[in-house]
Amino acid sequence: MESQPLLEEGEVKKNVNIQCSLKAVGDMHGLFVSWLTPLLELALEKPLELNDLFQLRPGSRSHAIALRFKRFWGPEKQKKCPRVWWSLLRAFGSHFILAGVMKLMADVLQFVPAMVLCALLTFLAHPTAPATQGYMYVGIFLVAGVLQSVFLRKYVSHAAEMSMNVKSSLTAAVYEKALHLSLQARQRTSSAHITSLLSVDIQRLHDVIPYLHALWYAILQIAISSYLIYSFLGIAYAATLMSIALLLPLTTCISHVTKSAQIQLLSLQSKRNQAYLEIFSALKVDIKLLAREEQCLTSLDEMRAIEMNQLEAYSRLRSLASALIDSVPTCMALATFVFYAVWGSLNDPLPLSIALPCIMLFHILRIPLFLLPQLVNTIVEASRSLDSITTFLTEEDQRKLPCGNLTKIGIRFENATLCWQIVPVVESESSYSMASSASSPWHMRNIDLDVGAGELCAIIGPAGSGKSTLLNSILNEVHCTTGRIFARGTLAYIAQCPFLRHTSIRENVLFGKAFDASWYACVMDVTGLTSLVLENHAVFPCHDDTHIQAIPSFVDPSLHVRIALARAVYQNADIYLLDDIFATMDKPTREFIFERCLRGLLRRKCIVWVTDALEFIDACDSVALVEDGEIVEQGSITTVLASNGPVVKMMQNSTEKFQPLLKRMTSDFISPDPTPIHHIYMHDPAPKSNMKDVAAYYLNVCGGFLPTLALSLLYIITQVCGFSGIIWLGYATSTWSFIYIFVGINGAYMCLLYARATCACEFTSNGSRFFFSSVSWSLLRAPLSYYKSNELNTLLPDLFKDFYIVDCELPVTVHMYVSTMISVILSTVLIMTAIPLFMIVIIPSVVVFYLFQRAFVPTVNALHILENTSQDDMMSYVKECLLGLRSLHAYRIEGHCIANYHRLIDNHQRARILTTASNHWLATRVEWLGILLGSIAAILAVNNKANDSILNPVVAVALFYAFNLASNSTWSVHVYRQLQSQETSVVELQKLHSIDNEGDLRRSCSANTSETGALIFENAQLKYPMAHQPALSRVSFTIAPHEKIGIVGSVGSGKSSLIAALLRLYEIDAGSISLDGVDINTMGLHDLRKKVVCIPQDPTLFSGTIRTNLDPSHIHGDDQLWAALKRAQLVPCIESLDERVDERGANFTAVERRLLWCARIWLQNASIVYMDESATTSWTCQELERHQAMLEECSGRTLLIVARHINTLLSCSRILVMDEGRVVAFDTPHQVMETPCAAMATFMKRWAEEQPMT
Repeated sequence: MESQPLLEEGEVKKNVNIQCSLKAVGDMHGLFVSWLTPLLELALEKPLELNDLFQLRPGSRSHAIALRFKRFWGPEKQKKCPRVWWSLLRAFGSHFILAGVMKLMADVLQFVPAMVLCALLTFLAHPTAPATQGYMYVGIFLVAGVLQSVFLRKYVSHAAEMSMNVKSSLTAAVYEKALHLSLQARQRTSSAHITSLLSVDIQRLHDVIPYLHALWYAILQIAISSYLIYSFLGIAYAATLMSIALLLPLTTCISHVTKSAQIQLLSLQSKRNQAYLEIFSALKVDIKLLAREEQCLTSLDEMRAIEMNQLEAYSRLRSLASALIDSVPTCMALATFVFYAVWGSLNDPLPLSIALPCIMLFHILRIPLFLLPQLVNTIVEASRSLDSITTFLTEEDQRKLPCGNLTKIGIRFENATLCWQIVPVVESESSYSMASSASSPWHMRNIDLDVGAGELCAIIGPAGSGKSTLLNSILNEVHCTTGRIFARGTLAYIAQCPFLRHTSIRENVLFGKAFDASWYACVMDVTGLTSLVLENHAVFPCHDDTHIQAIPSFVDPSLHVRIALARAVYQNADIYLLDDIFATMDKPTREFIFERCLRGLLRRKCIVWVTDALEFIDACDSVALVEDGEIVEQGSITTVLASNGPVVKMMQNSTEKFQPLLKRMTSDFISPDPTPIHHIYMHDPAPKSNMKDVAAYYLNVCGGFLPTLALSLLYIITQVCGFSGIIWLGYATSTWSFIYIFVGINGAYMCLLYARATCACEFTSNGSRFFFSSVSWSLLRAPLSYYKSNELNTLLPDLFKDFYIVDCELPVTVHMYVSTMISVILSTVLIMTAIPLFMIVIIPSVVVFYLFQRAFVPTVNALHILENTSQDDMMSYVKECLLGLRSLHAYRIEGHCIANYHRLIDNHQRARILTTASNHWLATRVEWLGILLGSIAAILAVNNKANDSILNPVVAVALFYAFNLASNSTWSVHVYRQLQSQETSVVELQKLHSIDNEGDLRRSCSANTSETGALIFENAQLKYPMAHQPALSRVSFTIAPHEKIGIVGSVGSGKSSLIAALLRLYEIDAGSISLDGVDINTMGLHDLRKKVVCIPQDPTLFSGTIRTNLDPSHIHGDDQLWAALKRAQLVPCIESLDERVDERGANFTAVERRLLWCARIWLQNASIVYMDESATTSWTCQELERHQAMLEECSGRTLLIVARHINTLLSCSRILVMDEGRVVAFDTPHQVMETPCAAMATFMKRWAEEQPMT
């Protein structure tokens, strides 16, 4: 990467355009990655964006890399036992081999400093030795250090390129294979497995590749170190071998136990996150309405307490592992040097020229000793991942449906038997979520059907008869076990729940095809999108550029189907497969689409239309009736109607189904009346925080000043103790006192290492507890207006990530940063103490070092963010494509999707490559600076040799630390970068902690405390955040105690805003609302909300038990709970109060969930009941009886009911009619229906006629 960067010449935008030549001018530019400097300068001025990054060279792009892999994988997969790793090695093995050669050279050179230190100290101990000899040793150290840095950077560069090529090629191959899997393979493979391959298995291979060379270089390092130690110490090396024999199994055991503890911790975190999702998903519907914030926090805190116990156990194990890693050189030195002293009968003191180089070798041994046990586990896991990828890539591909003997456009079934084999349980059109059927597979039998061009064939029949199966067989999504299916022509397909991409309306319509303005306008017109989208400036100010997720919820529910229909029409296909597209459309829309589109623009196309809209059957060309998996009647429409067969009888027996209103009633009564949305809300970038302020805040929440000071002193004492143990070697004498003191110092150092890690763990655990509890309570108490600009599907994943960083990653980073910085500072102080002239050099070096890290840190942090964002984009795109796989197959746009995915891979690799290059940019400069400083310190020591007759031990130790400055300095910058990156999690949690809360939960009120249910709205006005128009405009009405009020109005009329204002889910902007003569603004939120209970259309329950759902505060006895269940008519359905309730009450029917909510009413004894009546068009006798009983039980309370059935409406004492946030009528049902010239009179009459009589 250094001499030939993967990035081609490009342009960086920085106020003015700056041309950056990315082609290496020479070896020096390639070595220092100078082409990256302009990007580093840009990162200092503004946060980097994707457009600021250099483009990949053509040969490094995902498409080229994928083709290179395919060239070797194609022949390989034809073998009996194909090997993916062999294809990867043949395609990209040159980088892997070069990386190994570079690593070999670097590892050999890393032993040179120890040998030079030995020679240099020997030279300094001899006053008569010539100075040129010392300078020669310094020159060897300088050259060897520079060469080692060069070879090490080359190794990292080639290994990183190999890793990125493997990741790009396998990611592209797995995604392409997922699009082309056969039906049998898809039924064996879940979408979760595919996403796991892409996000876990391939990443695991990417991470392990740089460490594969460790299998040999770890052994090489141990072998060379052992040989050199033996050459220095002779038989005393036996103590080193004993240390290795003891430490290797010990580190392996600790690694296994720590891994097990981590798995248990991740499991608890997953359960806690699931509880978090459940609670906050119901925040708007249940939590605030039921005043359950405190109970929810208690539940979360209980789960958190269990998690924290496991976290502390895991942290203690990790502390032990950290202390063991840091104490490995000390353990080896202690055992070896004591053995050396004892074996030598204490006659020969250990010279520093041997002791210090041996300690350097012990430090080298530390890495392979801990790397080898972990590497074995890593390689085993990577091998499993490779086997999973190989198995997936060798699955059978899907085959196109043959044309057979068809010579013209059309579809033909010849005695076909169709079978899913695996019963689908999907909730979307993706066939990836399948479950095996316990019984024999369901079949469609003896299917004979022929549909040609210009023919509209309607497929009708009862639900479950096989209509959609017939359609899917044309898409080759159903097995044809016998017979044949032929199709000639291009396909277009619309599912019952159409697949739409997460992009704009226009991009969904184009669906990969080029834009044709005239054809596009024609398509939008015949599908009704011209008036609904293009000309609707109030709702769609961005017109067809509106993102699909930004479509307001109150828009015509058929909009998504119409967009899918427009997409199909725009493709100008030969064959159209339509699956019940009229299900969500009202009658005028149906007629418009049928006349203008199906019988208009598509009149010459072959159309197979699955439908329940029998009123259009006589206008079709042919019809086929499917019952119980067989076509019982088919033919032209004239023939079928004339035969008076099953089709005619079905049409005669059918009743006119309920047609939805032009403006549907809302099904989510607590959602505020929607307002036009221009685009997806995006957070503005947060201003750059001061790291000192963030650090002060974090240390304060972890314990404050005194614990921080005590922990800092412990870190300093530990490091000083470690330094003292090495310095003491310089004063070695032939007495036992030397051994005792040496053992005491190093023993204390090892104990302090563990104590330091453990205390740091306990210290940071306080911060974890504080952040979780405070942020959880802050979010539970946040007003609903906060969640209008902060969507939960974005907020919660980020929050979980921040919790994980604060719990697991930040403590480790803080520990490494503090210990590394103290080590660097003490080393520098020691060198300046021993060699005073070194102070002249260190000051400008610190300035240069600061400039390096100042340029490096913001760049890598920004690239890290872009890398993670691009990775998320890749995974989102994969999930989106898997969700709509049938549509992708139908439209044959797999190639377009693959090209898009290659572009996403390239975006990710651009950030990844630049991150690697940035690390190279820093490491080269800092390593060379450290080598230069070490060389200068050695030169100054050589110059001072003439003034000292004997070797000063402090000077010797100073040279020991000077030779390690390069690695310590480089590591300190990397740790600082991690720390600054992770501080953003602290900043985000601090922001969440400081969210403005709702009003007081409880407040003493001296006003009238009677609870009769009298309600007064007086000129109440409510406007939602970011809304242009008020949701409630000067609303005034008075409701007497125990009155039954029916509320009607279209979506957006203000029905839900009434309850939002009454319960202070949103604070009103003007006017007042009084409950039982008390202004609700003077009441506590819990005091208010416990006086008003709400029953939604589709209520949800919390996971737990019946008892915890009815009585979360545990203030009612069993007798009271059973009495409430009896009044709700639920006693026959419930065996025990401790009966389990699944998440969201999934193990109860919607009616039972609704009745459980009613049981809460009898326990809560509220004065007002707000009920959103079910929108179902037909009720069973039992459901009707339960509904009537529920209304009767509410007779002693004020009842506000959003009525959706005419009988319910007529049984109310008065009707409140809302329209555009205003009260347009409030009178008895008779007066409201008969009021002349009233704007709502016609609406009410039409609504009453369209509602089913119950």
